[in-house]
Amino acid sequence: MLETGLKEEARVLQHEYIKGLAAALFIVAQPVTAVYAETLPELDAMAEVVVEEEKGIAFAQQQSERGEYLEAIATLERVLALHPKSDSARLLHAVNLCKIDDQLGGAVELGKLKQKNFAPELWADVMKLCPLADKD
Repeated sequence: MLETGLKEEARVLQHEYIKGLAAALFIVAQPVTAVYAETLPELDAMAEVVVEEEKGIAFAQQQSERGEYLEAIATLERVLALHPKSDSARLLHAVNLCKIDDQLGGAVELGKLKQKNFAPELWADVMKLCPLADKD
């Protein structure tokens, strides 16, 4: 009797596992549609914008204000590739990383900056957004 009950329980668990696996595969197999597709002229314009540090940062701020955090991060990465010592770009990059809940990434970026280079109110606001960076 005990053996029959265990076999039945194993069969039920196996059935539940297969149902869960099927649901997961269904979700993964769904086509992904782009919310925002960039054209080649838009990409060319973006590449030109980031050549100048201030214009690239302003463009990234506009993207962030529209809620386009991943796009803003990509823009800031381009700015930082050309201007690796840009504290403003690095700070905004950290803020956007924290906005997408990449607290560790934001903390790493903030760790490269000196707090004394920023207004105390600005730094405090950033620490509220990126609490992991404030653990030092």
